[in-house]
Amino acid sequence: MRSSASSHSSARCRLRIACCRRFAVRAGLVCLLLLAAVGPVAAQDEEPLRGAQAIVDAVPAEYNLLAQNAHLELYIHPRTAQIAVHDLRVSRVWLSNPVLPDREQIAENLRGIFDSVLFVLTTTSTGLHARRMDTVNEVSEVKIEPAARGATVRYTMKGDTLAFDLRYELGPDYLDVAVEETGLVESDESRLVALDILPYLGATPYRAETSAYLVLPDGPGSLTYIGGRQPSYRQVVSVNSYGPDRYSFARPSEQRTPLASFGIVHPAPQGESKGGMAVLGVVTAGAGDSSIEAGIGTSPLSFSFANIRFNYRSPGLVPTNRGRFTEIYQTERIAGDRAMRYFFLADEEANWVGMAQRLRRHLMEDRGVPRLSLSPEARPAMRLRLVMGAEKPGLFRRRFVTATSFAEAGEIMDTFHAAGMTALDVVLVGWQADGYEGNLPKRWPPDRHLGGARGLERLAERVHALENRLFLEDDYTLAFLRNGGFFPLTDVVIQSNLLPISDMVPAHKVERIPGTLQRGRFFLNPVFAMENYLQQDMPRLVALGVDGLELRWAGELVLQDANLRHPLQRSDFAAAWRQMLQTVSDEMGAVAAQGGNDYVLGVAEAVTRFPLYHHDHTFGDVTVPFYPLATHGLVRIYPEPANLHTNLETTFLKQLEYGMLPVYELTYRDPLVLARTTYPKLYSSHYRDWLARAAAEYAVIINQLGHTVDQFIVGHRQLAPQVFETRYEDGTRVIVNYGDRAYEEDGLRVESLGYHIAAHDEQ
Repeated sequence: MRSSASSHSSARCRLRIACCRRFAVRAGLVCLLLLAAVGPVAAQDEEPLRGAQAIVDAVPAEYNLLAQNAHLELYIHPRTAQIAVHDLRVSRVWLSNPVLPDREQIAENLRGIFDSVLFVLTTTSTGLHARRMDTVNEVSEVKIEPAARGATVRYTMKGDTLAFDLRYELGPDYLDVAVEETGLVESDESRLVALDILPYLGATPYRAETSAYLVLPDGPGSLTYIGGRQPSYRQVVSVNSYGPDRYSFARPSEQRTPLASFGIVHPAPQGESKGGMAVLGVVTAGAGDSSIEAGIGTSPLSFSFANIRFNYRSPGLVPTNRGRFTEIYQTERIAGDRAMRYFFLADEEANWVGMAQRLRRHLMEDRGVPRLSLSPEARPAMRLRLVMGAEKPGLFRRRFVTATSFAEAGEIMDTFHAAGMTALDVVLVGWQADGYEGNLPKRWPPDRHLGGARGLERLAERVHALENRLFLEDDYTLAFLRNGGFFPLTDVVIQSNLLPISDMVPAHKVERIPGTLQRGRFFLNPVFAMENYLQQDMPRLVALGVDGLELRWAGELVLQDANLRHPLQRSDFAAAWRQMLQTVSDEMGAVAAQGGNDYVLGVAEAVTRFPLYHHDHTFGDVTVPFYPLATHGLVRIYPEPANLHTNLETTFLKQLEYGMLPVYELTYRDPLVLARTTYPKLYSSHYRDWLARAAAEYAVIINQLGHTVDQFIVGHRQLAPQVFETRYEDGTRVIVNYGDRAYEEDGLRVESLGYHIAAHDEQ
């Protein structure tokens, strides 16, 4: 037996060795083929793009001047239509495409990619696959028409089946790039899916020893450093502006991108204040139908980059046999102009702080977002969210659970007022008939268990007697089939596969949400919701003394809706949200939006549930307050309620650093009464448990820093590891220390997990 086992073992051993040898030979052949395809440069040097530059000292030869002003000059190559922007302030040139030394050592197909001004994604009439084309190898004609401040470049792809115009126009410190709908021609053989605009503007070669970084609007903002070695998993990120374009009740997405913009920063040399360069790209038309594309060079033939992709067709999940789905691009093109504005920043402004300040100017000057102007009635206030009621399943029918009645809400407010918290915006959650989400899309009258309409009216009188304001949280897009009031084929959001978004309809597969009480959910078309519910409710609420609404999803969820009566592309969906917010503001006087997508600015007075951290921790390196810095003084920003966070000290310091206002979500009764109801997420919300802490935060953020709520943030910097300073217009400084040891500076000491507020007269 031993001899037989030994012989079998030896045979297996010989077989494994033979297999390994065959695998090694095949792997070697594959490597040789890859080297031949890429070119000899990959074999001879780990860094084949050494010397490649997208920012140079002089405009390359053969480029023609198109336009110029005091700060910038715009050039174009007469044959390739590559552009160059000469920044006269730093005497450096931004190239749309990198200069490649030793071009003959790079494979021809890669040279075509690096030389392409933009990338074109197309599909056929089947819509099954998208093909990427460049503007070097796939173009039959490039025609340049000079204009007053730039030029229009007409691209005709091979086969003459697709053509479009790219228009350049130089501004004082920016370059406008537009693709107009009128010049776009396509066919069944070449249906336009997307355009990647200027993908290599400001790009950095792989492993370049640089302090350059990308600025992405992930949450409050994130920085991605692109110098040195990078892990292979950090290759490319693609994020839709305003967040994901698909939604599932079973798998709600958390990633939020409230700004349709990006930035690339090349700082000044270390120790110098001059010579820094940065470009800020902002979508000015078609933002809802765009995505932010960014990548880090992780291989010898790659660049770190960021750009905007304009989407003209979206893929939809179409059901096939046996419950399976496949992606097919929609037949109809998303109409409308697309436009970008590239701001070029130099010297002291060439950093993410300078970008945020330039974005704020753009919002005010070009989009008409007004600055906050506080009146005594609209002073900075703590937001006090009070959860009222919800439903719980019973033996035979649902049972209503009261967490806070209208009369008890008045008691909570009186208690907070007596503790020194006199400026409050009281927000009622779950006030509707049957409580939180219980009877949607119907919500009237206020639930009788809470006190009914008369109880709500009395609460409004108590709120106004203390010079506070009363808001109601509501969701005008959510509806339940069991409650009626809508038709699930004509009044709801329909996906591109002609299926409604619902937990009754499968997405990738049949959705099963264990333990949920809310089966039969649908998203209402926002136009239908506004016309049939919102406009009917507002006069009733105004008559009861309600001051405004806080709309769920208004600043976070933007979808494409194939509704037959009110079809909406994503940009239209965003416009519908803005119209809904404007209607509430006009009729009731105040409105707040949950989520901070930039279309709410100028309409909503407050943004709530704003994240404190970026979400894509694989791609982003650090979180920065890019959004708060750009919008402070234009809108009030509230994070998630403090009692819902796990680290209270860090959350409080983040609010101080970002200039956010305090918010709590509380109940009169123990939150255990809400277990297994339609609002089961509270664990610690009894108002007396949080009274002392809320009063302490109020004393700092409202009493000491309330005067800054309508001011711009003009500076933000890191003073030491985990120590940051925020500076306001009047000179007020806020220093926060997240570290585990004290920070000292010129006699100033900030303890670990502490802060210091220096008024302008203390500078």
